[in-house]
This record gives sequence, structure tokens and C-alpha cells, in this order.
Amino acid sequence: MAKKSRRGKKEQPVRLSPAQMVRPGRERIPDTPVAAPAQPETTFSDLQEEYRYVIADLKRIGIIAVAMMTLLVVLALFLT
Repeated sequence: MAKKSRRGKKEQPVRLSPAQMVRPGRERIPDTPVAAPAQPETTFSDLQEEYRYVIADLKRIGIIAVAMMTLLVVLALFLT
């Protein structure tokens, strides 16, 4: 078995690319407090217009799920 060396490892300098040297999100915070902007209220009609496509996608997923379950039941009855 090899004997442990008592010499410490020589620290090598870290090699970073210029892109790695940039630290996003580390900007200096201003000393003066900034008021938070007021958020506009969303109404039901705005949400309905914004998420209109979601209802169509959910219907499509439901139809596919029912078709797959039906196929599984038919195959289970047919193969047994």
C-alpha cells in the first residue's frame, strides 16, 4: 500500500471563460426605497380570453383518455 504524501496539493488558478466571469443578478441595490408598482386587477372576462385555448386542450385530452380506456377494456375482454 502506498504511503500518504505529506505535501499539500498546489492550488491551481481557476480558469473561467469571460461569460462565466459575469454574475447576473448581482447589481448594486439603490439606497432609496422604490415603491412597488400597483398590479392591475384581472377580471373574469380577461382570464377567460387569456386561457381560451386551455379549455380546448383539456377537452382534447379528455377525449383521448376516454378512447384509450375504451381500447384497453376492449383488448382486455378480447384477449382473455
